[in-house]
Amino acid sequence: MEIHHHHISNLKKLKMTFKIGLIGCSKVAKNKIIPAINSLDFMSIDSIGSRITSKAEKWAKEIGCNTFGNYEDVISSDIDCVYISLPDGLHEEWSIKAAEAGLHVLCEKSSTTTYDSAKRMIDASNSANTRILECFSFRFHPQHSKVLELIQNNEVGQIKNFVGNFGYPKPDVNNIRLKKELGGGILNDACCYPICASRIIFKDEPIGIMSNLVIDPILGVDVSSSVFLMYEHKNAYVEAGFDRNFKSNYEIWGSKGNIKLNHAFAVKNNFETEIEIMKDDKIEITKIKPVDQTALMLRIFFDEIMKKKKCDFNFEDDLLKQAKILEAVRLSNKHKKFIYLEEID
Repeated sequence: MEIHHHHISNLKKLKMTFKIGLIGCSKVAKNKIIPAINSLDFMSIDSIGSRITSKAEKWAKEIGCNTFGNYEDVISSDIDCVYISLPDGLHEEWSIKAAEAGLHVLCEKSSTTTYDSAKRMIDASNSANTRILECFSFRFHPQHSKVLELIQNNEVGQIKNFVGNFGYPKPDVNNIRLKKELGGGILNDACCYPICASRIIFKDEPIGIMSNLVIDPILGVDVSSSVFLMYEHKNAYVEAGFDRNFKSNYEIWGSKGNIKLNHAFAVKNNFETEIEIMKDDKIEITKIKPVDQTALMLRIFFDEIMKKKKCDFNFEDDLLKQAKILEAVRLSNKHKKFIYLEEID
């Protein structure tokens, strides 16, 4: 532990980069994380791990990284942090191994597949005095803080309801998203986004959940999810599916107006987003200039680790709260009844 802190303080003095090791050669790592890290002068990719060493080697050559191998090789290499983008069912094992090696963890969403598993991940992180962030990069896009500002300024009155949707056409049958044993399914992959967004917008945690998951009879994973979240004096309804036209939005219903985001979760770096405010049959549009939400997430994570600036939420608490809600969703679907969050410990 002491070595770890000594290492961080040296990093501050020497202006060295914060070294990241990639565990998993995934599409999100290639399309989002690598370009984002490359755009930041304080971070570098120093190690790449894959189940297939030749794949790790190919990636390493492409980005000019000298160290590659399997996941264990990444953890034992000279790095400060791992970015884990494995199937959800493998997140617990590798985030705990990373924490035990004194490494910080950037863990792709959903953090894991059960609430107990999430608790073990956080315990490992706390014991090692390392940090772990569940990578919901969407939440760092400035459009959401603008929405919160509009609510704060009473633009749409008292907030009564949140409706969020995230869905897309069904992936190929061999995709990890459709593998039960790897923690696949739409809840972990997409429904988690509008659930998280409702918590951000309401600045609160739900009291209870009622859900319905449609399970594919052959694959055994949920391919469609509908979730009702009861909050104090307000509620949220979220829907997600693999068998849909692409949709990534949310709408907030207030006592004197509505706010809608049409590109709430998956936002390309060069895309100008719009916030629609609907009042008295008029629509006012606020444009938000393009940003790289992944790079913003990495900067905030780095600032928190280096104690430069505190994030507006606690990484570990948030991961646990989100995992608890997903557990309630699974329990509600299993028992076909309303589940109070306090029933889960």
